[in-house]
Amino acid sequence: MNLTDDKRFIGAVLLIVLCAASLTFSFTFQSQEGPAGPPALNAKTRAEVVQKIGELLVKLYIFPDKAKDMQALLVKKLQAGEYDKLDDVQALARTLTIDLQSVSRDRHIRVSYNPEAVKRIRARESQSPADREKERQRAVEAERQRNFGFEKVEILDGNIGYLDLRAFSGSREAGETAVAAMNFLANAGAVIIDLRRNGGGDPAMIQLISSYFLRDQTHLNSFENRGEDTLQQSWTLPFVPGRTLFDSDLYILTSRRTFSAAEEFTYNLKSLKRATIVGETTGGGAHPGGSRIVDDGFLVWIPTGRAVNPITKTNWEGTGIAPDVQVAQDKALDKARALALEKLGQKTTDEQAKARLTWALNALKAKTEPVAVDEPVLKKYVGRYGPGEVILENGQLLTVIEGRKLTMIPVSQTYFVLEGDIETQVEFVPGKDGRGFEVIAHLADGGTQRLGRQAPTR
Repeated sequence: MNLTDDKRFIGAVLLIVLCAASLTFSFTFQSQEGPAGPPALNAKTRAEVVQKIGELLVKLYIFPDKAKDMQALLVKKLQAGEYDKLDDVQALARTLTIDLQSVSRDRHIRVSYNPEAVKRIRARESQSPADREKERQRAVEAERQRNFGFEKVEILDGNIGYLDLRAFSGSREAGETAVAAMNFLANAGAVIIDLRRNGGGDPAMIQLISSYFLRDQTHLNSFENRGEDTLQQSWTLPFVPGRTLFDSDLYILTSRRTFSAAEEFTYNLKSLKRATIVGETTGGGAHPGGSRIVDDGFLVWIPTGRAVNPITKTNWEGTGIAPDVQVAQDKALDKARALALEKLGQKTTDEQAKARLTWALNALKAKTEPVAVDEPVLKKYVGRYGPGEVILENGQLLTVIEGRKLTMIPVSQTYFVLEGDIETQVEFVPGKDGRGFEVIAHLADGGTQRLGRQAPTR
């Protein structure tokens, strides 16, 4: 290759590089622009959205008079120009939701802007039966990835069953998971169902789970629907697969996030006096319904029915459900566990079973309710007992076994839980000779071992 060829070659390379750089710059510039955002609102769109929402409410909302009041408020605010400054679709949706709930006190009513959801609803309405089944199967698969809302099931100390339930699935495929969870809990002396993060779901799952706890076929709830003269009733099932929990104590954990179907489950069992509710007052949503299309972007969720409890003749809408035991939601599980252990301990006549329950309760108290013991009292317990030694450091008792130090957490003036040791707890009792103290080691299996205090060596 000669010099002229070299220059031509270099020129061609530079041209390619410059073109590539130009394309890269163009692509980068276009990528930085990003997808188009939601459209800006104008007076015509705001008026059309307000008008359509009012019409849908008057046509569908469970309480016609309230629907008219909500419609009147929106029209009044629109005409007064109170929505004029809202040129963002999400801001309008939030403002309309607040205005509607200010009249209805109905926490289910909400306006949203979601064009993709509108497209999905329209597509679903025009689907063939085969396509609808495919869509249902996709939804079931998504639920399966979340285990149909069954987040955790386990047995806690003292034979207390625990179920962390995040949703009440309406999929028929969820039944197998529910049955498996309930049968796992079948031997528990008490059961705690955690609904603190449960935002609702389907009454069919409420019906199934409730049937494991209610001996007789029981009327759980009814629904009054707009335009229907009769109530739709929900009863427990006459039969459930596997073992039942009719005689097991039941505790339900709640928070402000407990909503809708999770509240129905709570309200039903509280009204039947079948469960003890522990935690915070729930969200307050008792009206079922669904999303309705306003236009190509806006949706409004409209309750078309209301729950009617057969005992109270009312529901929890707007008020929520007050717990039997009020406690911050982050402390609700520990509180329910303590209540369950105490009640089980009172009911059992088996001394070894009672000892196991006491052991579990003391372990829990060490975590939640440690007591203060004065240092002069602690000094009296210092000494060697069997293979271990009790020492005092920085105002706190520790036990030393084979060179390992364990902090002793007091749950009373004489009873201590060893931190990090899940097998043994220590109780100081007066010595048999009337002088000094001896130790009773309480074991997790309900057994005990008495250890005398050894005389100090000289």
